[in-house]
Amino acid sequence: MTDDANTKRDVATAFGGAADGYLEGNVLKQGTDLEQLVDWCRDATCALDVATGAGHVAGALAETGVSRVVAADLSPEMVATATTAYGGLEGVVFDAERLPFATDRFDAVTCRFAAHHFPDPEAFLAEVERVLAPGGVLAFEDLCVPDDPELGVYVNRIERLRDSSHVESYSRRQWLDWLGETGLTVEDVRETSRQLEVDAWLDRMDVPDDDRQRIRALLADAPAELEAAFEFQYESGREGPRLASYRTGVVLVRATA
Repeated sequence: MTDDANTKRDVATAFGGAADGYLEGNVLKQGTDLEQLVDWCRDATCALDVATGAGHVAGALAETGVSRVVAADLSPEMVATATTAYGGLEGVVFDAERLPFATDRFDAVTCRFAAHHFPDPEAFLAEVERVLAPGGVLAFEDLCVPDDPELGVYVNRIERLRDSSHVESYSRRQWLDWLGETGLTVEDVRETSRQLEVDAWLDRMDVPDDDRQRIRALLADAPAELEAAFEFQYESGREGPRLASYRTGVVLVRATA
């Protein structure tokens, strides 16, 4: 089995076991970022939500009047969760880098907080370009890291300890470079952040105690530049100040075919 195949298997397994937590987690099921992605697709009639997870984006698209919404994920459990939670969705299990759809099939493709699990982001973008009809919209959102490569390496080290299926979070600049190599036209880019409560963030993936301690140690020793960029917030603990939350970087992109 290739490394990419192993990674995709790990993604499906990890998220299959966490489907219920992702469905109920407030971090993903609401927010102005979700509203923005849906608004970018307001004129769509046939939409594809890639790596749908618990179906929050797909469900919101259907609720706002998109007549056909395909909720797709590598994890069968996630697809089942999405189609059960939100009525009217079509569920499909597939690989985001090999979309099983005809060329020019959709007038909107969405992908939210998932691409850091893709082994080949450029293949994903090429497939999105292929299945989007002329004038169709890609509404994309993912975690992003600072432009400083050393800080990016540090963040990704922590993310992989939390979740073995994490491949890499990239900078806004990297995503724009990749999009610039496609036939898609970037029309809007927004960089923001999302507050994460550290304990809840670790609980969501049921991180073992040893890895929790390693993650806590890395966060405690984080470079000052990362602490400032991610706005670390501390609380009092038995052994001194303890990191309670931080704001992780997020990038949103609207591009058209």
